[in-house]
Amino acid sequence: MISLHRLAPDEAERLAGLRIAPGQDAFVSAGREMITDQTEGLSLHEVRGADGDAIGMFKLDPLYHQRHDFAGTRDLGLRGFLIDSHLQGRGIGAATLAALGDHARAEYPEFDRVVLTVNLENTVARRAYLSAGFEDRGELYLGGARGPQHILWLDLRADR
Repeated sequence: MISLHRLAPDEAERLAGLRIAPGQDAFVSAGREMITDQTEGLSLHEVRGADGDAIGMFKLDPLYHQRHDFAGTRDLGLRGFLIDSHLQGRGIGAATLAALGDHARAEYPEFDRVVLTVNLENTVARRAYLSAGFEDRGELYLGGARGPQHILWLDLRADR
């Protein structure tokens, strides 16, 4: 059982113990850099386990369209998705992604879609996003610091 919670900036320390699995540092920013990101407009979200402890995190970016020309003004960016390395492989990522649409609609009701980029080499993450309902239209983002990336979309209007 997991739950998703938006964190206030002064609550970011709850995420300090999260760790990236070996090999994932090529795709996810490491440690403090990820939780102290001061990019304008970003909101930090915690994935909590049944005991209330932080087991993962992600960031939502309502200004994503200002940073990426493939996104529209009603597209909400998903950035920095991470499940703690010690808990991966237990379905937590899948459960988080399954709950993401409802959470995004509640936090940002004015948005129509969630959009993200995932590195072409990160096949495990891409498969997880597609299994959770994200759509791959064959578009690529070539401006990523870590190489070419798939652009994936999740429709938030489907359940309205």
